[in-house]
Amino acid sequence: MINFTDAAIVTVRNTSSRLPGKSIMNIKNNLRAIDIVIERAKQTGFPVILATSTSETDNIFESIAKQHEIEFFRGALLNKIKRWYDCFTKFNIENALLLDGDDLCHNYNIGGRALNQLKTSNVDMILNPPNIVTGFFTYAIKKSGMKKMYDIVNDENENTDVITRFIEKANLITEFVKLNDIECNENIRLTLDYEEDLQFFRKLYENVDILENGSNVIKFLLKNKEILNINFHRQKDFLENQAKFNEGIK
Repeated sequence: MINFTDAAIVTVRNTSSRLPGKSIMNIKNNLRAIDIVIERAKQTGFPVILATSTSETDNIFESIAKQHEIEFFRGALLNKIKRWYDCFTKFNIENALLLDGDDLCHNYNIGGRALNQLKTSNVDMILNPPNIVTGFFTYAIKKSGMKKMYDIVNDENENTDVITRFIEKANLITEFVKLNDIECNENIRLTLDYEEDLQFFRKLYENVDILENGSNVIKFLLKNKEILNINFHRQKDFLENQAKFNEGIK
């Protein structure tokens, strides 16, 4: 039995409605989007687990995990809270970073700080504050917090794609991750949901290394705003879609 006290769980599936197959799209020199996410996840220093669904459309991720020499987990398709909880259980995880397979420039420095903050605070979960660069950080959560969410939404057919309301319903004790000034910028979008985001990441990684730290990426983008402008107009659509999902949760 594998025991991971701390881990970085990369959540991914191939059934995107807005940009199907986005995780396996080529970004730079035959590197797919998910390859970049995984390699950045390794920079946290924590064991990395690629967590996908049992759908046949996600079979490709098993070979990708082997290629990157990381652990692999398959669970519920729609209910990613159940998928996470089952992953926690299988690997005996106590604390985890939850990383989205969409976030090709997630800030591994923030991730490391967030997990340390989680372990030294009397909270269930560390959240991203509203002013963070979109795509820099998702969540850090303790096993106890994951269990609280799982207890209220354990049907594998429940869609938990956006978990904000479930955090509230489970009454999790939370606090925001502590950020440096350069990590606070609501006018930068670093996530892959639309065709414009794909164009953005291809252009970004023509100019910076895929493992460049987040602060340096921001400095580069602020000096090259024509690249920023490729996809930022999609941020409004992104936020509206999240809000509609949350409104539909009873």
